[in-house]
Amino acid sequence: MKKVTKLVLPVAGFGKRLMPLTKKTPKNLLRVNGKPLVEYVFEEAVGSGIKDIILIVNPSHRDDFKSYLESAGEKFPFFRFHTRVQETPAGNGHALISAKDILKEEPFAVRFCDDIVVSDSPIIPSMLKIFGKHKSSVVLLERIPKTHVGRFGVVSAKNSESISGIKGKIYEIDGVVEKPKPKYAPSNLIVVGGYILTPTVLRNLIKVSESLPHAAADAIPINVGLQIELITGKKIYGWEFVGKRLDCGTLEKFHKAQEALRKLAKRDMLPPH
Repeated sequence: MKKVTKLVLPVAGFGKRLMPLTKKTPKNLLRVNGKPLVEYVFEEAVGSGIKDIILIVNPSHRDDFKSYLESAGEKFPFFRFHTRVQETPAGNGHALISAKDILKEEPFAVRFCDDIVVSDSPIIPSMLKIFGKHKSSVVLLERIPKTHVGRFGVVSAKNSESISGIKGKIYEIDGVVEKPKPKYAPSNLIVVGGYILTPTVLRNLIKVSESLPHAAADAIPINVGLQIELITGKKIYGWEFVGKRLDCGTLEKFHKAQEALRKLAKRDMLPPH
C-alpha cells in the first residue's frame, strides 16, 4: 500500500457552541495560546511525510480560509494546501468525500482541529508508524468515564500490543458503535480526533452517500465507513495514546484549553514541533 502523504482536515463546522467567538471567525481559525487551532495540526504533520493538506470548509467560510492560507503557506512552505467545499452538513464522513478528487486510491490521514493533543511527540507520525506495520486503518483512542461515552464513537478492542518508540497501547478493533447509551457501550475507549484511513473506507462512505442522496445532518459519520470495514472482514487498529487531549469544542472547554496551554508553556512542557 502507498505511503500516506495527504491529510484531511474537516473544518466545515459553524462552531455554534463557541458563540460569540465564532460570530466573525470560523471555529478552527480561533486562536488558542497565540495561534489558530489548525496550526496545532499543521505542526503535528511537520516531518511526518505529509505533503498535501486538504481543508474541507463550508461555503460561508471559503474566503476566510483562502485568506488565512495565503499567510500559512509562508509559514509552512513544505505543504501544499487545498480547500474543498462541503455543501451540505451531512457528517464528517460526508466531508471526506469532498476531497475524493485529491485522495484518489491512496491512504490518508484525518485530524479534527478542535482536539489539541499534548504528548511527548506529535501524534501523526506515531499513527503513521502503526499504519506502516499493519497496513490497515488506525484510529486515535482515549479512555474516559463510561458515563460520558454517549457523545462519541466507542470501540470494542482486543489483543493489545506495543510498538517500539510509541507510548501507549495498540489494539485490534472488533467493533465501533456510534454514540451509544452508556449501558450499551462496549467499552470506555472512544475515538477522538485522529485517523489514518485506507482507500476502502472512503469507498464505503461514497457508497453510503450514494444510497442516501438526501442525507440528513450528520447522517454519514466516518465511523460508518469503519463499521463497514469490519463487516467486510478488514482489520482496524486503535492507539490509546499517552498524553492529554484538550477539547476546544465549547466555550468552557476552549477557555480551559487556553489556560492549560499557557501553564504548560510557562513550565516549558509543550513538546517541540
